[in-house]
Amino acid sequence: MDIPPLLPPAIWDRTPPEAQALLVHLATRVATLEATVQALREQVRQDSRTSSRPPSSEALSRQRPRRRRQPSGRRPGGQPGHPGQTRALLPVEDVDEVITLHPTCCARCQQPLDGDDPQPQRHHVFEIPPLQPVVTEYQLHRLTCSGCGETTQAAWPAGVPRGMIGPRAQAVGSLCTGAYRLSKRTTQRLLDDLFGLPVRVGTISHLEATTTAAVAVPVEEARTFVQAQSSAHLDETGWREGRQRAWLWVAATMWVTVFLVRLSRGGQVARDLLGEAFEGILVTDRWSAYTWYPVRWRQRCWAHLLRDIEAMSERGGGSQEIGEALKHQAQKMFHWWHRVRDGTLSRSSFRSSMSSVRKEVERLLEAGTTCGVPKTEGMCREILTLRQALWTFVHLAGVEPTNNTAERAIRPGVLWRKGSFGTHSAQGSRFVASMMTIVATAEAAATPCSGVPHSGV
Repeated sequence: MDIPPLLPPAIWDRTPPEAQALLVHLATRVATLEATVQALREQVRQDSRTSSRPPSSEALSRQRPRRRRQPSGRRPGGQPGHPGQTRALLPVEDVDEVITLHPTCCARCQQPLDGDDPQPQRHHVFEIPPLQPVVTEYQLHRLTCSGCGETTQAAWPAGVPRGMIGPRAQAVGSLCTGAYRLSKRTTQRLLDDLFGLPVRVGTISHLEATTTAAVAVPVEEARTFVQAQSSAHLDETGWREGRQRAWLWVAATMWVTVFLVRLSRGGQVARDLLGEAFEGILVTDRWSAYTWYPVRWRQRCWAHLLRDIEAMSERGGGSQEIGEALKHQAQKMFHWWHRVRDGTLSRSSFRSSMSSVRKEVERLLEAGTTCGVPKTEGMCREILTLRQALWTFVHLAGVEPTNNTAERAIRPGVLWRKGSFGTHSAQGSRFVASMMTIVATAEAAATPCSGVPHSGV
């Protein structure tokens, strides 16, 4: 650390060397403490706007107040004249039971009535049938050969489980713990209460391992599919595996989303997810694990950059000026981008308009490297090292400026971690990754355009 002259040269030269050493030590100590205090102040000021912390982690006093609507004076619920929404009726041939009801006499004069209404009012009632486990007993006989005396036992039929739980019960139990994130004890109660199926907690763990093996082939096919896509969104979040710190990783594409749990947050895990032959566009945040990928094929997340820019604005001085100017340019960019997605602005016009925004953003980042606030200077230098990755979405259709697709995909994993604190073993981690892959991919197949730009963008 460079220490400026502590005393005028004439006085400094007459100061004993021991005193000079002590003054330098004290000045270094003060500078270090001032830097620590500044870092702590900035950490205390961090919130969901300036960091990756979720809004729920903030104190109530710091959360942004919700805008309250002015009372309308109307009662809650559907208003008079509202068309309402009702479930479409099934065709009569698809109904399990039809009960016909005829009036016996006229409501006015009590005259007996007969005949049929060609268009009766129809009303459906959906009910769950009584649930009772179906228990199948297999009796494997042993018979002795009268010729040679050899005893032979009947073979198990193909597909019969060796345990006491059948495949549908196994699927329900795995859905409870895997898709709906219920605890094993809650799943144990649910299977008993709803289905009359008594199981032990250890049995549920065994069901999870069996399910992991059953879906291993489609999960591996999903990973292979992701590695062949033209673009992918990657993200990671903290996890626990036993007593070790781990990370849950996600690679999200339009049709398929895959997960991994690893004890590392390094770039090798990203390589494992994408495969060494991946040649698509990689959309990520600023985490260093992705720097191995060529910058010309990357898109850095502007949602994360906005939080960095917000933090610049709150540091004061030259950093605040840079942050406010960058925020203005980012807001302009997002306004145009939303118009492109809505179809009200052509991509060619968008590219033309973004030329001036790109020049101004990069000019401001260059100015930020000498703004006098060390943390902002370092952040601006780091962003500029990958400046090309800020603008990939401008030139390539189908690429988003944010990594929100991966953020949304990994959110169920965050909720899973909050409820269970992670997994106890590598086997449990494989179950988590497999079930999240199956569930997320099934949801994407049902709504393939969710979170993905329109094909015309």
